[in-house]
Amino acid sequence: MGTMRMLRALARPAAALLAGAALALSTPGAAHATTTYEIPAPTSAGISATVRIHDAVVPQPYHPDPSAVLGPRRCGLLYHEYVGTEGCGGFELSVTLHNVRSQPGFTESGPIYETVPIVGPETYRFHAFADLARTFRCLRPDGTFDPATTLVVRTPQRQLDDVYFYSEVIPVLAQFQRSERDYGPLFFMNFAPVQVNCPPGTTAHQYGLKISNIKITVNTPYIFGGMTWTHPGPYYA
Repeated sequence: MGTMRMLRALARPAAALLAGAALALSTPGAAHATTTYEIPAPTSAGISATVRIHDAVVPQPYHPDPSAVLGPRRCGLLYHEYVGTEGCGGFELSVTLHNVRSQPGFTESGPIYETVPIVGPETYRFHAFADLARTFRCLRPDGTFDPATTLVVRTPQRQLDDVYFYSEVIPVLAQFQRSERDYGPLFFMNFAPVQVNCPPGTTAHQYGLKISNIKITVNTPYIFGGMTWTHPGPYYA
């Protein structure tokens, strides 16, 4: 997709994003607390960040269907849907950047992409990483469990997925030009299914989700240069 096409389409996925959020929040156990982390700028004139983790989905019971795109066991996503699914679980991570308009090179109007030379594709994107840990247990009918059945799946510094083109530098800067609000890149994670082998008479549940050591990076000639925002967390759901 060309840059101009992306800019014209900024508002198009809004309905799909809202529909996806409504679908996730309408299912049992899908809505979890939102946590916000403030990351200061490296200098007084630099860019600070607010990182918000929200809409975490922790499937209980845990019985994912990797082939389903609908229903309580689904792991597949619909077109323009960027959420954790009811069957596999996940979360969303939103970043808001502050003091961007005060940075050298920022203009309140006009095409940003003409102010610097076109270079490699990685210079167009923000990236998000985090240490992820999911805990699974096999519950008896009375809600108790044998600690020996606990399974912890850890993924250090897993790169999160992009929400459409809202992790790209030029669309983010274009939003700063269009209003007085602050904006930033958007990310999400829809986990892959995990095989949880439970003894007869017990049911697999995802007991919890931990997100820690969050890192947002960008390396671009467009306003930001090379920057990294980090926060240890942790977030629990």
